[in-house]
Amino acid sequence: MSRHLFVLIFEPRPGSEAAVDALLRAARVRAESAGWHCWAYRNEIAANEITLFLEGPRRAGDEQHAVFGTEIQELRQHTARFEPVRSLSEYPLEEVTA
Repeated sequence: MSRHLFVLIFEPRPGSEAAVDALLRAARVRAESAGWHCWAYRNEIAANEITLFLEGPRRAGDEQHAVFGTEIQELRQHTARFEPVRSLSEYPLEEVTA
């Protein structure tokens, strides 16, 4: 079974930290229930920047299933900067979201 890693980088708008934290918690719960690992960390150098990681067990040729509901779209609404980063296996993040 191959593993895939997806990453996105974003900066919450001032005042939206509580909403972003709630969305990150919801994203983690949803990903974990789908068999993926999801975690986030704050950049030590640029404290406003958060990186979200999603690592999962999808196998080549398997049908793609949504990992997230609306969490990623909602995160975009609360960010000053949002950078989806292609995975190591070259799948854009949007392909694993609903």
